Amino acid sequence: MHITAEKIKEAAEALECTELKSFMFQEPTAGPLTRRRRSSRSTGRSSRRRSTRRSTRRSTRRSTRRSRRSTRRSRRSTRRSTRRSTRRSRRSTRRSRRSTRRSRRSTRRSRRSTRRSRRSTRRS
Repeated sequence: MHITAEKIKEAAEALECTELKSFMFQEPTAGPLTRRRRSSRSTGRSSRRRSTRRSTRRSTRRSTRRSRRSTRRSRRSTRRSTRRSTRRSRRSTRRSRRSTRRSRRSTRRSRRSTRRSRRSTRRS
């Protein structure tokens, strides 16, 4: 589809765009707007640069992904370890509480028994 000068003029009038109008009525001595391509030697260098840029981008992406994965793993492992440690500590506290209760019970029983024995010895 080729854009003609009439179409550009119509579009400029419709938009009332001063920049487009000024561009339309310029002298055609400005020359081509597109840049000329460089020689084959320089294009080879630029393509190498592009490829190196791409490779560096890829490598940085990969490294960032790896680092993110490793941080996630480390977080998971720390969470697991903290859970385990809290479970262990809870178990140990429960056990210690049980043991203290048992010891209290046993001391109470022993006191009762000694009291009873004293009473019985007094009576007799």
